[in-house]
Order: sequence, then structure tokens, then C-alpha cells
Amino acid sequence: MVMKTREERLPELKSYEYEPAMWYASASMLRSGSKEWLEAYAKNLLSVLDLTIYGFKRVAAESMEIVNEPYLYQTLGYLISSLGKYRRMLLNYIQHITGSRPTINREALTTYKNLVEASSGWADFIAGCKLAYRLLITAARAGIFYANDRNLRMVLTALIERDYEYNTYIDDFLKVYALDPDAFQPSEAVVSTVLSLAMSHFPHEPVDQEPPLRWVEVCRVDEIPAPTGMRMAVIDGWLEILIVRSGTEIYAIENICTHEGGWLSEGMLYPPHMISCLDHLAKFDVRTGEVLTQPQHGHARPLATFPVKVEDGKVLVGLHFT
Repeated sequence: MVMKTREERLPELKSYEYEPAMWYASASMLRSGSKEWLEAYAKNLLSVLDLTIYGFKRVAAESMEIVNEPYLYQTLGYLISSLGKYRRMLLNYIQHITGSRPTINREALTTYKNLVEASSGWADFIAGCKLAYRLLITAARAGIFYANDRNLRMVLTALIERDYEYNTYIDDFLKVYALDPDAFQPSEAVVSTVLSLAMSHFPHEPVDQEPPLRWVEVCRVDEIPAPTGMRMAVIDGWLEILIVRSGTEIYAIENICTHEGGWLSEGMLYPPHMISCLDHLAKFDVRTGEVLTQPQHGHARPLATFPVKVEDGKVLVGLHFT
């Protein structure tokens, strides 16, 4: 049986698979521990960020409906300015690890021109920009949990800090041209154009994953309610981990819901492997982080998961950063 290449599989993705594809590809690269893949990851982030900036700059220059509405024009300017700040931070980081500073991103510029041609109208084009932005944030989230570089994680934390707010802005822009921004999907041509850039620096197949760089004790097994229960722990003063017990199995996931930041530790467990956030009812698989049910509005992304082992009754969580 002939396996399809990544490029052959991309057009077959469904809309709910775009962000998981970006997430698992990013996580795979970063958990390899390879400097080469770390550089490729950072450059890919820059490409998608540049495409997003080019797209919203076009909206600011040519969409008269948005330009002539003071609130929309002001928030659009704020969004572009903020993305520009994150771009400078990412440029500084890339220069730090490679010794050279990227100039004009030809790949992103070409993709932007293709996106303009592929779009059937403003709604289609803005939806493409929204897709690029969401893929950018999805990839950035993977770096926060799996990149063994403190400087990069600081850049990525800044990048995603106002994600929910920026998503609201983008939906406000889209609402000018589409009745229901949540339900509106970009055309196949637009999706193909954005995905071709977003996945361009990723490996064709998952790369070998290195074992965790360190194991951190988070609790004792007998501190987790049995037969099914959970316990939240904080590692390094910032990383909230939720330890989930299901019979004899123990799993570790990030504690923050990827929809709008609700605490999964205050959610509901559905044995054997599902957890639900109570805020908007997004449901996840605690084994893989997969989104099983999307929330009542908007979209959740996959959860970060972490390896677990038990030694002498103690629960240890594996981390891919020092």
C-alpha cells in the first residue's frame, strides 16, 4: 500500500482537523529535541504570522465597510500593531538562534498574493486570515509546553496572551460580510492556500520523540480520588497540570480549557477517558488531548498532554523542557 505524502493528505482534511494537524505537527517537531526542527518551527511561525499581518493590512487598506466604522477600524489597527510587536520579538529570537535576521518573507508574501486571488470575496478572505491566525496560535501553544528554550516560550506566551480578545475582533470584522462568523467556513481554495504555507516547514511524517528531559513529582497516587478522580498541580510556578485517574490508569493534561480559558479541574469527568469544561461544554480525551465535542460557540484546540509514571506511590510527570 502506497502511503500518501503530507501534501497529498492536506486537501483531505476536514475543517475540524486543521488546528489538530498544526498542533500535532508542531508538538512532534519540538518533542524531538532537535535544534534543526526548533529553527524550522520558529521560521514557520514567522511565515504564518507574516501572512496574517499582510492579510489584515489589506483589510485596513481596502475594506471600506470596516474602514468607515470607527470601532472596527480602531480595533483592526490595534490588532495589526500588536501582531507587529510579536513579529519583532520573533525576529529577535530567530536572530539569536541562527545568527542572521530574516528580511522580507518571500514565502509569506507569495502566499498572501495567492490568497487574494483565491478568495471569492471579503468574507472568504477574512476567514482565511482568521484561519492563519488560529493556526499561528495553535502552533505557538505547542511551543509553550514542549520547546526547551525559555526565551522562545516567553515570546510565545506574549503572542497568545490576548488570543480570545483578538479572536473576538476578527469575528467582528468577519461579521460585516458574514451573518454567522462562527459557522462561516473559508472556501477550499483559501484553505488550501493557507495550509500550504502553515505546514510547509513541517516534517512529512512524525519525527522521533526524545524522552522527557526531566520528571517532576506532582502528588501521591493515594491523593487522587479513586476509582475516578483528578487533582491539580502547579509546576515551576506557572504550568497548571491536571492529574486524572481512571481506574488503574493515570494521565496528565494541561488544566486550562483551550476554548476560553476555563479550569478543567472544575469540570466533569466522564469515565473512562473524557473530561468536560463546565463553561461552554467543550469535551476532551484525557489520553490524547483530542477535542471530542466542540463548545457551544467558537472552537477549542487540542490539549497538551504529558507522560506519567508512578514510582513508590508517587506520580511523576515528564516535561520536555528544563
